[in-house]
Amino acid sequence: MSRPGKGASREVVSQTIRVGGLLPVALVDFTADYDGGTVEIRKGTTRVSDDHELFKRFPARFAPDGSGYTRSSGRTRSREDISMNEQDMLELDRRERGGEELEPGEVRQLREWRNECEREERREWLRERASSGHTEAGASFRGDDRRRNHNVPQHVAEAHDRGMHAIERYSAVDVLSPRAADRLDEVIRNRDPLGFGARYLAAVADLDYNSAFGKVLADPTHGSLRFSPKEREAFDRVNGVLHERSMVEGTGSSGGFAVPFALDPSIIMTSSGALNPIRRLARVETITTDIWKGVASDGVVASYGAEASAVTDASPTLVQPSIDTQRMTIFVPFSIELGQDWGTLQQELLRLITDAKDVLEASKFLLGTGTNEPGGILNIGGTGGLTTTQRVQTAGAGAFVLADVYTFKQAVPARFIPSASWTWHPNRLDAIYRFVAAGSTTEPQIMPDGRGGPLLGRPVYEWSTMATALTSGSKVGIYGDFNTGYRIIDRLGMTVELIPHLFGAAQGNLPTGQRGLFAIARNSGGVVAPNALRYLETL
Repeated sequence: MSRPGKGASREVVSQTIRVGGLLPVALVDFTADYDGGTVEIRKGTTRVSDDHELFKRFPARFAPDGSGYTRSSGRTRSREDISMNEQDMLELDRRERGGEELEPGEVRQLREWRNECEREERREWLRERASSGHTEAGASFRGDDRRRNHNVPQHVAEAHDRGMHAIERYSAVDVLSPRAADRLDEVIRNRDPLGFGARYLAAVADLDYNSAFGKVLADPTHGSLRFSPKEREAFDRVNGVLHERSMVEGTGSSGGFAVPFALDPSIIMTSSGALNPIRRLARVETITTDIWKGVASDGVVASYGAEASAVTDASPTLVQPSIDTQRMTIFVPFSIELGQDWGTLQQELLRLITDAKDVLEASKFLLGTGTNEPGGILNIGGTGGLTTTQRVQTAGAGAFVLADVYTFKQAVPARFIPSASWTWHPNRLDAIYRFVAAGSTTEPQIMPDGRGGPLLGRPVYEWSTMATALTSGSKVGIYGDFNTGYRIIDRLGMTVELIPHLFGAAQGNLPTGQRGLFAIARNSGGVVAPNALRYLETL
């Protein structure tokens, strides 16, 4: 194989770079700098050995076994195995760019393939810059167009890489669910232009910070004196990121300590306690600041018309919802003895904090007033809630019958029906299941797959804080497209204040042998597209 020098025409390589056995074959056409020149690699033709420089630089662009390349990354171990065949990925990319709506599994496959390609391109870029003697010259330095987001400075791109590595590491050990990992991935890629979110994730994901945090919990006064050099460095790094973020937001630092990655429910998205489906149904956005601003619309209207005639005005009605994150506090007392066992305390803290958060959200995302708390869906006419325009009433006073279910379903506009879901209190769903007796010859089954199946063909979710009584004005059900209609906003990260000793009035204000953990997080929620949802009210 000849190697043209710089500026020479590129040569198409049509033979193996090194002969010998079944060598890895190229999966895609691409060019690369090699041995002082530029070579073109041909898909399906060029083969290299697995110890060759090009294979080491671009492992995902060659099939290791000489036939096909299948990879199952750490993030997807709990999902179905994902084939990363280059041709399949290119076809998915073509379909998405053509406007076709992909299945959720295909979207995840495509995203992971693009991530891998971007990482390889960045590594290649860094190698080229290093080999040519380039160095960063001040804050205005920019790389070429192959770096992610094109206009992102190098230090931000590097922070994004560290954040992505933290996500992948905790996905591999099943701390992060696939959905949580995808949400954090979205934050880093599209909502973190300064890199603060990525730096925060990388800092709190450090295992040295986790162990340092445990020492402080065990001994709030002297725990920091027992830090190892690596723990001190990790602890200082987290505090530095918190200070930077508070300066950018224009607010004072809240103090306290950042919660480690594996204990922070705003990161790992665990759920327990109350039956609370809203986080599965609504669209959840994670931000690194305190305010979310968006744009929402019910859509535009298309029309036909005669040739050379004026078109119909189809200007959409755009609203620009703004949701301020609200402070959520959780107080967890724990014994001094438990604090000395960090391994046990980690799991207990995660369970207690997650349970308290889930129970509170089950109520506030449904009925919150929007003042110093989220706006609930059923905060009718108030901040963040639906209005009486979206109300559907039962036909009879104080009664709920089979016909009301059909009326309720038919009230949702057609464009939202494909993504619509039901939410009911478990007791109300029991009553609905019994509306049509098994084997009825007069009415079709409304839940043909049983109590846990769909209702009139649409998914059903139980929400334990919804009303059960059929008194006048009771709001007993919600139906519609929650993903379009309701938005939940999480501010990335949770901080805690440590109270070294708790005192009890019953003990004469003497120490109780307990410490206190005062956790502070910020999130909120609100309706952003009211027309996508309907609620059922008892007449």
